[in-house]
Amino acid sequence: MNSKNIFIIILTAFVIVGLYHLIAVDRFSYPEYQLKAGQVAETDIIAPFDFPILKTPEQLSAEQEQSIQELPMPYRIDDEPLFEALTVLDKVWEPIFQQTEVTAEIIADALSRVGLRVSAEDLESVQKLSGWNQLYDDLRTQVSRLYEIGIYENINADSINLWDMGQESHYSIDDFISTKVARDSLMAMFAEAEGLINPLSNLLIKANISPDPKLHSALSQQRLREIPETEGVVLQNEVIIRKNARVTQSDINKLESLQAAYRSRNVARTPFRQLLSALGMLIYFLLILLLANHYYAVHNPDEREHTVDYLPVNLGFLLLVLFSILSNNVFSLNNLLIPFALTVIAAAILVNVDYGIFYSICSMLIMLPFINWETYPPVVFILSTISTLVLIRRQKAHHEYLTIWFYLMLTSLIVNLAISIYKNDSITILFRNIGFGMISGSLSIMGVLMIVPYYERLWNRATKQTLLELLDFNHPLLKKLATSAVGTYHHSLIVGNLTERAAEAIGANPLLARVGSYYHDIGKTINTEIFTENNDESSEIHDKITPDKSAALIKNHVLEGTSLAKKYKIPQPVIDIIVQHHGTTKIRYFWDQAEKMNLTANPDSYQYPGPKPQSKEAALVMIADIVESTTKAKTIGSEEDIVKIIDDTISRLITDGQFDEAPITMKDLSVIKDAMLPVLGSIYRKRLDYPEDNDKA
Repeated sequence: MNSKNIFIIILTAFVIVGLYHLIAVDRFSYPEYQLKAGQVAETDIIAPFDFPILKTPEQLSAEQEQSIQELPMPYRIDDEPLFEALTVLDKVWEPIFQQTEVTAEIIADALSRVGLRVSAEDLESVQKLSGWNQLYDDLRTQVSRLYEIGIYENINADSINLWDMGQESHYSIDDFISTKVARDSLMAMFAEAEGLINPLSNLLIKANISPDPKLHSALSQQRLREIPETEGVVLQNEVIIRKNARVTQSDINKLESLQAAYRSRNVARTPFRQLLSALGMLIYFLLILLLANHYYAVHNPDEREHTVDYLPVNLGFLLLVLFSILSNNVFSLNNLLIPFALTVIAAAILVNVDYGIFYSICSMLIMLPFINWETYPPVVFILSTISTLVLIRRQKAHHEYLTIWFYLMLTSLIVNLAISIYKNDSITILFRNIGFGMISGSLSIMGVLMIVPYYERLWNRATKQTLLELLDFNHPLLKKLATSAVGTYHHSLIVGNLTERAAEAIGANPLLARVGSYYHDIGKTINTEIFTENNDESSEIHDKITPDKSAALIKNHVLEGTSLAKKYKIPQPVIDIIVQHHGTTKIRYFWDQAEKMNLTANPDSYQYPGPKPQSKEAALVMIADIVESTTKAKTIGSEEDIVKIIDDTISRLITDGQFDEAPITMKDLSVIKDAMLPVLGSIYRKRLDYPEDNDKA
């Protein structure tokens, strides 16, 4: 890793530490309790001083709501209805007082003054009344008496609270009269004036006992202020939570009350201790990131050429941190829902399973502070994920996403079941955890489906799907090879059969071996006529130029093939086979020709640039390429001839050191010979001649 990579690691560590301190509640208060209901306490927590237990917001809200509902509506006696009634009487009697003789028309006109439309015919009986002054006085007195008693309307309660001058008095509803009773009483008292009183009663009698919403609001606020925010006290040295006890919601409430007590006492870490806390977390995260990035660089170090190649490792950790924050701090979900396996399985597919296992351990350590050091989810995640990775490697299911999902579901089920049996959890908790595990696993695989193909395309990886597409004979390069270089095309097909059989035998990638064989000589489509398999008269071309120029033309097919492969976006592993399938071998024919002609020859001019094969697949293509060409050029009379060609080829390549950098063993080479022999025998061995039967029947 260079300095830029170290800078990225440090920057990632700072971002993670920043997120940690940003989302952590009361991170700098003393002490720091990060427990959740349902967890098992790892230590005793004892009260350092007396402090009140605060009610939860939900509990306080419920008590406030209940208190408001229980508060009766306050009522008051309003003087306005009496004043309005007496005003109505004055308006009605004013024209009557001015007349010496009262007629029905005068009374009707008087009632119209207060908005009552009554016909003169309905008032004929009233006009005969005498003593209008006395009637006015009696009516005024009686209305005042009714209002003095108190008139109500639409009150269904048995009693009411009446407020006067800030004093509350409780009365039975029977102490007052309703508007209907008051009107009936008035009608009964002045039955002789019914024609007049009947239309007036609705104006004279109105409720003067009315609710007081403003007073009710003020009383409600007072009640809310009187509701205590605490419910008991925790005494100094009292045990809040016992070690190994399951934490309840009541315990959490006590811890939150203790945090509030610390805040009210202004107990906080000093700036120096805050700095130490941040520094400690920075070192913690930085160490994990350094290990993960270093181990990443160890696997296929040649592929880690640029700083950008290290970004996925660190971005994966940041993605896991964000998932943990969303689950634990934003949405307050169960941490078993975190898609932990997403980045781990992606790392295993993109790098290898060994790195995936190491990455899972690092991911768990990164995640722990963000889930309050909770142990249950990480245990489930690490066991199920590593088990899945082992199954992926054993079954070679690196890109079988449905199979990987099934493995993840199965291992998660087994782990949750085992832990639930040990903890004696209820069936409800067991099925809940299994359900969370299925959601987490499904989200992880959906994420893998998006991440892995993206980086495989970015890194030009040879995935199974990509390799299968390259086997399609309609691919432009294969079509060009089949039409312009027929001999090379048939040669490549046979080499593909040989390498695929050998790759299966030694545990290499048979699909990559076949694809590499098909494309290893695509550079020969540029100058097809200089190659013998495409042109029987190719010797005439080479006879006209010097051996070193012929050698340059021949070995140029590797560079041309590499250029074509990059142009058509062929995956890098296939390009590596194109580059490496001749290794650093010499073009012996033209080298020998130069020696025979006593020409001053530079060995480098007759040698392929290499590098030597770096993989089993590249080594197989090298062997099969030489063996197929040699076998086709010679007359094969028996199987022993083929065996000798294979043995001589492998021995020459070993002596030349072409397999020094390939992960291939002597046992592999022996197995390769046994695997290639039947294929070559079926193609090149001539039918045995049967003896002629000279005996005539």
